[in-house]
Amino acid sequence: MMKITIIGCGSIGKTLARYMDSEDYIDSISIIDRKKEVVEALVEECQKVKYVNNLEDAFEKSDLIVEAASQQAVIEFAPKALEMGKDIVVMSGGAFVNDDFKEKCRILAKQNGCKVFIPSGAVCGIEGIGAVATEEVEEIILMTYKPPEAFKGVKYLKKKGIELDNLKRPKVIFSGHAEDAVKYFPRNINVAATLSLAGLGIERTTVKIVVDPKATLNQHRIIAKGKFGEIECWTRNTPFPDNPQTSYLAALSLISAVKKIAGNFWVGV
Repeated sequence: MMKITIIGCGSIGKTLARYMDSEDYIDSISIIDRKKEVVEALVEECQKVKYVNNLEDAFEKSDLIVEAASQQAVIEFAPKALEMGKDIVVMSGGAFVNDDFKEKCRILAKQNGCKVFIPSGAVCGIEGIGAVATEEVEEIILMTYKPPEAFKGVKYLKKKGIELDNLKRPKVIFSGHAEDAVKYFPRNINVAATLSLAGLGIERTTVKIVVDPKATLNQHRIIAKGKFGEIECWTRNTPFPDNPQTSYLAALSLISAVKKIAGNFWVGV
């Protein structure tokens, strides 16, 4: 029986908690979130979920820590979990584009005999990218297409004077390396970080972000070329109704990861 702590009770955290609440290998689900009332509403519908505000106590009693909040939450909570020897699943992989932080977590995990898991998130093909990265790879490109509402409140767009409200046709709002994409779009493009970590790194992974006023899905296209041949992979995702920045597939990838970690059979290593 596994005890888990989930950091974050947004769309992804709630989806994971609801699914795991009915799994017989899950003993308890502790949730940490600044909005206590959101967690309490979830407690009402789930048998194993409970709200916690004592971080150290929750971590100590858990077998697995799951981050489903933000890059800042990873920076704040991951080192503490690893210092306590706890495995951690990280959805906001953009936190690891900082090489110093990534190395810090790697060392802590090694010293304390635990692991950091990063699910594939809102894209497919990550296991293939990880495989081909063991050989010579010429380029890896990520092209993301999302509707305007997915980028509401993004400071980068305001700084660049990019208006989304009256768009009539698709518009490229970013073209560059994954390092900058993750920094400027921390809640929209964690897939770029995951792709970079699996493949060529943040400075050699090219990212293009397109706003499409006619789009109803979040779409990601991955292209990789090298000695192995060529990979091209499209993912067309349904966004969460209450959070268009996030794709439903991201939550499903997290559920799949936790099931694998809790079990003894892993397909797609």
